[in-house]
Amino acid sequence: MLKIREYRKQKQLTIKELAALTDMSISYISQIERGEIDPSLSALRKIAGVFQIPLYLLLDDMERSDNLTIKKEQQPLRFSEDQKVSYRFLTPLPSPRYSPEALLIEFTLAPHSQDVPEPVRHHSEELIYVTEGDLTIQIGDSHIELAAGDTTVIQKDFPHICKNLTDRSVTGIAVFSPPVWGRMDLTQG
Repeated sequence: MLKIREYRKQKQLTIKELAALTDMSISYISQIERGEIDPSLSALRKIAGVFQIPLYLLLDDMERSDNLTIKKEQQPLRFSEDQKVSYRFLTPLPSPRYSPEALLIEFTLAPHSQDVPEPVRHHSEELIYVTEGDLTIQIGDSHIELAAGDTTVIQKDFPHICKNLTDRSVTGIAVFSPPVWGRMDLTQG
């Protein structure tokens, strides 16, 4: 079930305003919200972009409650397109009822992989704690080597990339404050 109406109301947007922001017709948005038509992937990406949430949250039919505890089996697990990086969301995902002010993710990088093809910047501070293996973080022209138990902070707006240059998987925890939901449009596991 699509959650477009809920997110639109949370953002205090009218259908007309959402249509203008996405370059779609009012009737098209209205038909999507009523479940009369299935939107294209392109349309969902535009709508998710306006709401500043990852696309898959619009498709999420999981019931949300006021309970913010997430048992391990309920934690969403997502993968990079090449399936070499996994992300387990340890923070409740944003919903019309609650939007966390920090994002906590457990990540695992397969041997000889990296989290993104090119260094990224985001307007969030990122804290990284390595729980297993060895992680190399490139921040600008600098390289930081982290082993299990080590931590570092990546300041906001610094270009960076996380790399596993070893023959073993590396696992860690990343905290983003404020959250970077828009970059989390990943495939489901």
